[in-house]
Amino acid sequence: MDRAKSVIHRVVKKFSLQIVRKRLKLIKPSDIGFKASQHKDLIKNISPIVPNEIWATDFTYLKFQDRTYYLATFIDIFSRKIQGWNLSDSHDTDFVLEALKKSIDNAGHKPNICHSDQGSEYRGNVFQEVLETSGIKCSMSPKASPWRNGFQESFYAGFKKDLGNINDFNSFGELFEAIAMTIHKYNSTRIHTALKMSPNQYLENFNKKRKQIKVQVMSIDSLLEKVVS
Repeated sequence: MDRAKSVIHRVVKKFSLQIVRKRLKLIKPSDIGFKASQHKDLIKNISPIVPNEIWATDFTYLKFQDRTYYLATFIDIFSRKIQGWNLSDSHDTDFVLEALKKSIDNAGHKPNICHSDQGSEYRGNVFQEVLETSGIKCSMSPKASPWRNGFQESFYAGFKKDLGNINDFNSFGELFEAIAMTIHKYNSTRIHTALKMSPNQYLENFNKKRKQIKVQVMSIDSLLEKVVS
């Protein structure tokens, strides 16, 4: 500790003062200089009770061999499953639209609501038109609040930890394969702390229960028909 800091701490301790540290407000560079989107946060305080009701999307960056790559994902809020992803060396509208297309193809279903931050990739006319023509409602976190997309932030934190040191890979092909395997393990075998099981297992259990309910309802309907007849 240098002398200046030592003096400050002695004064603070002597007079029972408290050091108040100003919190830094996190702001994405792309948030600067544009008006806030008219799209509201439609998922605040909402917990979906069925799959594919709400998807959240975001992207993160990976620095590998002096190049920056971007990974975009779409996550189903109900099951926490990564429905699809895309890796690119640029983060434009086509980049996130390809991730959306892959997600819809993999899920065999499109969400009712797509939630994101107000990044230029998502608030742009092309992405918005695709959502509108697909019948998907747009939901966005408030301006300069990218951390409000907590589902994706949480996924990326665990994903990067599971992926490990990307500098250990010898080629882009190895990195791509590792990303695919890491996402596959996350969906299939990794225990999600909120679900207490993997996303795929959670979906499987849900579908079993839904099937049982349908069978019970059909049995009740059949019994009622016999009583009436």
